[in-house]
Amino acid sequence: MKRILLLLALTAGWALNAQTTTNTPRTYFEAYNAVADAPLLKGMSVIGTLNNQINYPVEIRVEALTNLLSSNIVYAVSLRTRISNKQLEVDYIDYDELDGLIRGIQFVSQTSQSQMPLDNFEAAYRTRCGLSVLKVSNGNKQTILMKSGDPIGARNQMASFVLDDLGRYLTAAKAKLDSLASGGQ
Repeated sequence: MKRILLLLALTAGWALNAQTTTNTPRTYFEAYNAVADAPLLKGMSVIGTLNNQINYPVEIRVEALTNLLSSNIVYAVSLRTRISNKQLEVDYIDYDELDGLIRGIQFVSQTSQSQMPLDNFEAAYRTRCGLSVLKVSNGNKQTILMKSGDPIGARNQMASFVLDDLGRYLTAAKAKLDSLASGGQ
C-alpha cells in the first residue's frame, strides 16, 4: 500500500511539474506579453538577417512591449528562425541577458582545440529561453550550431563568420535598446 501511495504521489508531482514547465513563459518578455486584462502595445525593428552559409535564416529584431495601463516597458531581442513556410521558432533574449550573450558568442567564436588538452571539445552558451550557441569539435572538424530553446528546436549549423555576424547584430540591437531605454528613441 505504501508503494502505491508513493507511486501516486510521484506521478502527481511529475504531472504537476510537466504542466507548469510547458505553460510557463521562459523569459521576462514572454511573461509580460502574457499579461491578461491590459492593453499591450508592441513595437519592433529588424536589425538584420543571417541568411548566408546557415541552414535556416534567422532574423534579429529588437522589441519593446508597453503595458498601457501601467506604462511599464520591457525590451528584448528576438531571434526568428524560419524552418519552413509553416514553422517559425522565436527565441526572446531579455534586455538584461544581452551583454552576457554577446560575450558568450565571442567566447564560443574564439575557442579552439589548443585550449583543451583532450581530443574533442564543446564550447557552449545558453540563454534563459534555452537558446544555445555551440562550437563542437570532432577531431580536426569543428561545427558551429545554434539551437532554439523551442521544445522542437532545430539545430541551425552555420559558418564561423555567421557567428561573428550574429555578435555584431546583437551589439547593434543592444545599442538601439540602450538608446530607447535612456529615452533617446
